[in-house]
Amino acid sequence: MEILLHTIALEPARWTPERVSQPLLHLLPHIAASGFKRLEIYEPHLQNDADWPEIATALAKLDIRAVILSSYLNLRPAVTSDEDLERQTGRLKSCLDAFGFSKVRIFPGAEHNEEGIRVFKTRLRHLSGQIPDVEILLETHDGSLADDPALLVRIVEELALPNVGLLYQPTFFEARRSIEQFHLQKPFIRHLHLQGRRPDFSVVALKDGLFPWSQVVPELDAKVNATLEFVSSGICPVERFDLAASLKEARAEVDYVRKIEAGAISARSAD
Repeated sequence: MEILLHTIALEPARWTPERVSQPLLHLLPHIAASGFKRLEIYEPHLQNDADWPEIATALAKLDIRAVILSSYLNLRPAVTSDEDLERQTGRLKSCLDAFGFSKVRIFPGAEHNEEGIRVFKTRLRHLSGQIPDVEILLETHDGSLADDPALLVRIVEELALPNVGLLYQPTFFEARRSIEQFHLQKPFIRHLHLQGRRPDFSVVALKDGLFPWSQVVPELDAKVNATLEFVSSGICPVERFDLAASLKEARAEVDYVRKIEAGAISARSAD
């Protein structure tokens, strides 16, 4: 399994109006020095189009590949008009091209009624046609259509678009329901967001969270990769953020997943 680092893990301002406290150009050398060579990039880190050429050059020099754009393109008509959607899709395409992203993360946001779902499917189908060579990953984030796991599966099945699949993360802050969700959605999962969460919404180490990654990772198809989305040390006020500590924790989390994979290989060999 290839494990990407999500740049949102290194952004303590993610939930503030500013959303970004430090430029991606500052983060990249530290990311490279920590051994991460594949990234999922938090879209606000690319908010200034004028910075794109310099960021792309830095990525190339550091031998870092931008794999997934974690986009906030909103497909809900109540939020994004048809005109705005075309404009935002144009910018999205430019960003994908500028950095060579092969995948884009999209929230499956829609009004949870027949008309809302119809519009969502229509817009998603159109987006798929606009970027046919880019994989669209619908994140199973709570507060979206993902709150109904079977519905999201049905939408993906009905659309049957070759470049659309699921980016799994536990939708529910309850182990049993999240495991049931995983098994239902497993055939459609193309990527994972690794995160350690507790029922109180706090972020902890993967091994301490409510979701049993040690059971799930060995079940995945070999083609499914993952992104380390959050680390507990990064959930703090901006003034207390420690970049070195967060990157050190990120490396430890990757080591934890590697041990799970090694254990699974050993168990299969023993059989």
